[in-house]
Amino acid sequence: KLSQIADTLDQHIGAEVLKEAYSKIGISIEIALLPGERALKESSEGRTDGEVYRIFEVGETYPTLIRVPTPIYYIEPSVFSRKYDFTVTDCSALNNYTLGIVRGVKHAELCTQGMSNVQIFPYNKVMLELLDADKIDMVIISKISGLLMVKELNIKTIYPLSPPLSRRYVYHYLHEKNKNLVPKINKVLIGMKKSGELAELREKAIENYLSISTINKSQAND
Repeated sequence: KLSQIADTLDQHIGAEVLKEAYSKIGISIEIALLPGERALKESSEGRTDGEVYRIFEVGETYPTLIRVPTPIYYIEPSVFSRKYDFTVTDCSALNNYTLGIVRGVKHAELCTQGMSNVQIFPYNKVMLELLDADKIDMVIISKISGLLMVKELNIKTIYPLSPPLSRRYVYHYLHEKNKNLVPKINKVLIGMKKSGELAELREKAIENYLSISTINKSQAND
């Protein structure tokens, strides 16, 4: 049973990848959809068996979570806005704007660390709706999740600024009680990466969501 951040659509893609990976070692996985901070609490305290994926730094902060060394893929933390449009240089360029982030989404928390102009939300949906209502200036969300959710919510006014803030590899984590599984699933992920299956599964999962959301594929992959 793995924790997954609810309302974050690219984590669904990660879950699809892991379902296939675990099937290769005869294990079926169940997903617990939870708010971001709660997901980490449940996994780090062993009430779930791990996290679908998180950024590298999570393994430094939560010692009970063991990082599987081979990344599943990458995310692109991005700024979405409805009225501002400028070339994004880095997180410090956002200092003068009111920003929205989701609690427990670590790449967004790290980007806004020390800033006083940050509003924290439980879910992406609430955050994006308030952005659309012009209650905040910008939000930080992974690019694919942002594009998918904007389309799903039928919001036509919100767009990603370019370029993304960063590109971050994301890793599957297991609670220390499951440390015996780390080398087994890592071996599977290495094989899937070498064969191209890892990238193929990710692309297939994205295609499925794109067909549902009718987002232009080239926009999502830019």
